[in-house]
Amino acid sequence: MTTSAQLPPSDEPPQYGPLPGPVKRPLPTTVLWRWRRELVTFLAISLAAAILIPTYGLAATLLPTGVALVLVVAIGPLRRAVVRRLLCVATEHRVRTGLAQGWVHNRHGRLPAVVRTRRTSYGQAVLLWCPAGICERHVRAASDVLRSACWARQVHVTADERRRHLVTVHVVRRLPVASGEDG
Repeated sequence: MTTSAQLPPSDEPPQYGPLPGPVKRPLPTTVLWRWRRELVTFLAISLAAAILIPTYGLAATLLPTGVALVLVVAIGPLRRAVVRRLLCVATEHRVRTGLAQGWVHNRHGRLPAVVRTRRTSYGQAVLLWCPAGICERHVRAASDVLRSACWARQVHVTADERRRHLVTVHVVRRLPVASGEDG
């Protein structure tokens, strides 16, 4: 007797009848959560400008800002760190868009929630919390849509062994260097 955990994974989504309806509009709190980094950055820059410009003047405020931007652009490791961080933020939004366009939502129109995005040696790993009605196979079936939405070379989907509602989307932007091979 085999259980569902012993069955081989399938690339085809489970068929439960007609396609679900459209993606449900998110709650205002969900929108704030999805855009939290951008909102905090905007508020921090606005607050800093509101405090520094009246205190020190426009020129004295823009000079250190310009120097910091030039340093980020000129110093390679710093520039790459900033770009990797920006790619993590963009990847969250792109995965969410790919999930919506790939019809990876339940019958109530709920998308999987992005829990976190972390940098990896190959790109990013996006952890999703799948609501009831969505499983790893649904996300895996939309991997081509996710790959194009994330501007990635490849997309791999894995599920947590103990908590099956947690699914990780591995966005591969650069292939790992194979040691000892000529190519």
